[in-house]
Parts: sequence; C-alpha cells; structure tokens
Amino acid sequence: MALSPFTPAPDIERFLGAPADLVLVRRSFAFWESRERVHGTVMWGRPTELDVEEMCGVWDAHVRSPRGSDPTLTDIRGLESIDVLAFDRLLRVFAEHRAVWTARTGPQAILHGGGFSGAVILGALQLVGQGYRIGAFDSARAALAWLGAPQVEDDFELLRASLVEAPDIVRRVRVTLDDQPHALSARDLARKLGLSVRSLQRHLAAAGTSIREERIRHVVARAERLLEGTELDLAAIAAMLGLGSAARLVTLFRSVRDTTPGAFRRERAPRPRDP
Repeated sequence: MALSPFTPAPDIERFLGAPADLVLVRRSFAFWESRERVHGTVMWGRPTELDVEEMCGVWDAHVRSPRGSDPTLTDIRGLESIDVLAFDRLLRVFAEHRAVWTARTGPQAILHGGGFSGAVILGALQLVGQGYRIGAFDSARAALAWLGAPQVEDDFELLRASLVEAPDIVRRVRVTLDDQPHALSARDLARKLGLSVRSLQRHLAAAGTSIREERIRHVVARAERLLEGTELDLAAIAAMLGLGSAARLVTLFRSVRDTTPGAFRRERAPRPRDP
C-alpha cells in the first residue's frame, strides 16, 4: 500500500485549521488539502445518503472558510455506484447551495474514469453546476495543470493510492459482502467468487488481508451506518449483524475503531442548528 504524504486530521476543526498537507478520511470518501493552497475530494465504493450528507457538510464548511476559493479537485474515478437517495441528495445540495457556493468557490476540476457511475454523476454535476467553474478531465495531470497546481500531482497520486487502490480480489470480496443483506460464511463467499475457500485465502493473504479481516471490516461498516442512520439500541444492531450481543458489538467496534459504538454515535450525531 502506498504511503500517503498527507497527515490524517482527527476532525473537521483540525482539517480547517492552518494550511497544511492534511486528509480527513471517512467510509467512502476523503477530503484533502495541500499547503500549496489546493484541496479536493476522493470518492470510492458505493456512497450512501448518509455519506453524501456528511460529505456535503464538509464541503459547505470549507467553502465558508477563508480557503473556500482555492482550486478544487474532485476525483470520482473510484466510484462503483451510488444509490438513488444519495444521488438525489447530492444534486439537491448543489442546487440549494448554488448562491453561496458559486460566489465563494474557485475553479473545480472533476476527475472521472469513464465508467457508468462516473459518467452519470459527471453529467448531473455539469447539469446542476451552472454558475460554477467546472472542468472535466480523465487524468490528474491535466486536471491539476488546469487548476494551476501541477506541483501537487505526485503527492495527490500517492494519497489516492493509499485510499482506494486495492488488489482486484479485495475489491471483489468487498463488493460481494456489501451486496448481501446477511452475513456470508467463508464457503458461501468463496462460492460466489468462483473460488475454493483455500484459494480465496491464498489470494487474500497475498494482498495482505484475510477472509476474517474483510468480514470484520464489512460488519463494522454496517454497524457505522446503523449507528448513524437509525435509533436502534446496541442489542438490536448486534442482532441485525449476527453478533449475538451488544457486548460483542462493543468489543469488535473498539478493536477496529478504537472507540465505542456509543461514542461513535454521539460524535456523528447532527448538531442542533442555530435558531
């Protein structure tokens, strides 16, 4: 895995602090900012409506910050798909914020890979992006040159590699797990991928992971979505995830995220708006 030259920011406040090479990483997207006064978003996988809502919140906070007019690079090459509610939310936010965002944002380059999901989102952004200075590109070099920041190309590519590049087998495993409403056994997972369990284990070991690690990643990601998007208690969430007890959920969540489900839910809870 490539080593990112950007330092992880623990929260949006730190991210919006003094200009620095920082990255704020979430479940299916990341925000980055270079000390060279250019920033952007990298998206991958299958963002949900909650993902898009959080993403738009950070966009809005950055636009309203002193660096809101800096050039922006939005990389959607890693998108596999986006659900209907998330897509609708994305379009509505661009339309609702047009008056403020168009007045405060600088040039925005969209980096796409030509896939169906990327093409649909690119077309929609261009449609609702009237008033924004938007350019579409299929290479980071061309996009950053257009933004006047060619010097950050190498750092950006290293960052992207650290976020979204994974061996094909790992991507296939993650997509297969995410497509299933219920947990898959190792045998069922291997069968859906057209492999034996031993062959799948060997492929994942070569990629630096395992069936167990990928299943844990999947369960924790589902737990995050349920904690953010529902008011279910921990026992109910644990039951939905096939964990058996709230205690098991807490142990698993803490081992991966170094925090408890309750603390995670409180941190992600929407803040009350000013009257």
